[in-house]
Amino acid sequence: MTKVTILCEDIDQERFIRKYLIVRGFSDRDIRLFQNPKGLKVTNNNASILTDYPKILKSYKSRKNYQDIAVVVMIDADDKTVDERIRSLNMAVNKEEGERNKDMRLPNEKIAIFVPARNIETWFSYINGNQDCNEQDDYKNKTLNTTERITLAEASAKKLASDICLQGLDQNAPSSLHYACNELQRLQLD
Repeated sequence: MTKVTILCEDIDQERFIRKYLIVRGFSDRDIRLFQNPKGLKVTNNNASILTDYPKILKSYKSRKNYQDIAVVVMIDADDKTVDERIRSLNMAVNKEEGERNKDMRLPNEKIAIFVPARNIETWFSYINGNQDCNEQDDYKNKTLNTTERITLAEASAKKLASDICLQGLDQNAPSSLHYACNELQRLQLD
């Protein structure tokens, strides 16, 4: 079974990715966080994702030929576009090549990059029935406690994996979610 390493910004993203992968058939024990000892809180931000992306890419490339591994990276777009975030990740690996918009991943590498725009809460809003959500507004509900946030992330991932993905995304789905669905193909889940 493929072992998956996750690099993400926060507990909402981590729980979302983990639950999605579990619904798609991965074992929880085959999913781990990059450089995060078990039990520690995920407290990354965009800057730390940009710092760690070259490290996780290097680690993947050094092991991919003898291990069945995959990587999922998630970074919020915030006030940037998906393309701008992808470019910043590529520039973190190689500034010159990244400035030329060269993808630092080879086509056959199991490295998927998800860039929720504006943030992961946009996806949660759409998945849970807000067909009019957009990628400029912030849908983060600051009144939710940690347990409620984790529950929302896991329920959204389960609904996406078991219902929405099977039927295909509607045209009005957030473009960043369409991009993520294309990125999923890199993981070779089916």
